[in-house]
Amino acid sequence: MDNFLLQAIVNDLAPALDGYRPAKVFQFGATDLMIDFRLRDGRWLYLSTDPQRLSLFLTSRSPREINDQFRPDTSFASLFKKYFSGARLTGIEKLGYDRVVDFKYTVEEDSLQKRRNLIVMLTGRTANLLLAEQSQVIATLRERDNPILTYHDPSPPADKIDPFLCSEEKLDELIHLSGGDVAEAATRHLIGFSKVYAHEMSFLARRTSPIRALRTILTAIFDEQPDAGIYSSVPIEELMSEPGSSEMVMLSPIKFEHLSDQIRTEFPGINQASDVYYTLLAQRREFQGLKQKLISHISSRIKKQRALISNLLRDREKLGNASTYQRYGDLLLANLHQAVKTDTGFNVTDFFDEKQPTIEIPAAGKATPQDAAEHYFRLARKARNGLAAIDSRVPEIERELVTLDEHLAQIENLKRIEELDAYALQLALPGHLRKRELKKTIGAKKVKEEKLTGVRRYRSSDGFEILVGRTDRDNDHLTFRLAKSFDLWFHTADYPGSHVVLRNPQRKSIPPKAITEAAQLAAKFSQAKGSTKVAVNYCQRKFVSKLKGFAPGQVRLSSFKTIMVEPGETVERII
Repeated sequence: MDNFLLQAIVNDLAPALDGYRPAKVFQFGATDLMIDFRLRDGRWLYLSTDPQRLSLFLTSRSPREINDQFRPDTSFASLFKKYFSGARLTGIEKLGYDRVVDFKYTVEEDSLQKRRNLIVMLTGRTANLLLAEQSQVIATLRERDNPILTYHDPSPPADKIDPFLCSEEKLDELIHLSGGDVAEAATRHLIGFSKVYAHEMSFLARRTSPIRALRTILTAIFDEQPDAGIYSSVPIEELMSEPGSSEMVMLSPIKFEHLSDQIRTEFPGINQASDVYYTLLAQRREFQGLKQKLISHISSRIKKQRALISNLLRDREKLGNASTYQRYGDLLLANLHQAVKTDTGFNVTDFFDEKQPTIEIPAAGKATPQDAAEHYFRLARKARNGLAAIDSRVPEIERELVTLDEHLAQIENLKRIEELDAYALQLALPGHLRKRELKKTIGAKKVKEEKLTGVRRYRSSDGFEILVGRTDRDNDHLTFRLAKSFDLWFHTADYPGSHVVLRNPQRKSIPPKAITEAAQLAAKFSQAKGSTKVAVNYCQRKFVSKLKGFAPGQVRLSSFKTIMVEPGETVERII
């Protein structure tokens, strides 16, 4: 998360959270935290200090949707509740020159107002969350070898210049020192300029002067409303459905002219864009995690099978030649009375050779020809049985190795989590889907029947549950309390009507017929129910938001599709 993106998120967060009090706090592992401010739209504040996924934004996902291993009773969460319970958020400020955000709280204790701070440090490896009171640190989320006892605002880096204070002459000098490379000068010498902003500055400077390009970018970030968007090389919906894709995706608070060849998905606010962006990154991590498990499982199996073949071939050599042992046994019996004992064996006549020469057969530690013959017959039987078993097993293992190698090649090309799940099941690996089904089975006895009020319930012909809101307030409750991020949301395009939600708890691929049936219900329970054809907008619930001041039932869509249907109630009603 770069400086400018964090500034845009803070600018968007401040009015949304101002005056609210934290109600719940949950911790994930040692790095992540979620805070519930009981916002009207149901969003939570999500913070991650993991250096691999630094983030701070409002999300419509619940803690259980993000990770079911959340805890409200960690040391940090408990101290947060102790010192910040009842505290009112009075301001959010990004502290100057680094990726540090100060959440300022006021709490009344013993008739006195006290000021406390939640300091969010998204500073790479040193990232942390601090609870502080008058610069004295009460607790830290991530434990360090050297505990942080006091906190001070970050100082500006000595080797960089504040871009707001950079004059035209100084900028021209920096560009000259960088060999005329505008992007290089911005990255090396201007605070906050990561590569993408530096490249935008270089692109704009080709049409105007570098100083004007610099001021254009700063104005877009700090003085104007954020123009939030996600840049990607393919549509964002395709990336969400194919988390295994390696296509480019980037979150941005402003428009980048140098990326005009990429697809830009716009959002009403940077926090909504962040929610979608970091959800996509989480899906990609989940996909890569399961993919790596499968690859490791298959690679381990290949290694074991190759070692087994090597051991079998070595055993084959040890078993020797069954026909040689059989021949030795037959000759010893044939020469039972005329065999001559030597220091190392028995001299016998080789009746299998036309010339019938005398040969020596090793005694194998036996005193008589008969004992030696029985020994060689046993070796012959063992060799025949062992060789037969080895000769039958080796081709089977070789065929399995070919299949496993094919699996590895196929897995490399998979992009959907469902495809990996299928492999996990096929290879008996406890994968993403199996864990989800197992949790559902284990907890089935404890889960009570969900009580739904203010909605009509239906079941599509494909078995998906469809909920239809009754009143405007019921619509709000359905959309922002009952519906989950990956449920489908429906509403007529041009007429007032009910919100309709097609539930999809397993995140399956929804068949077109179910979509049509849900859209027909949205048209049926709207003011367009008497029309022959009605346009119905639909999207995943996470693309639906409610801005401050909106009336009950009124929402905003950041992305949607439209379908034309005939109003109707063609599905089964659930009583």
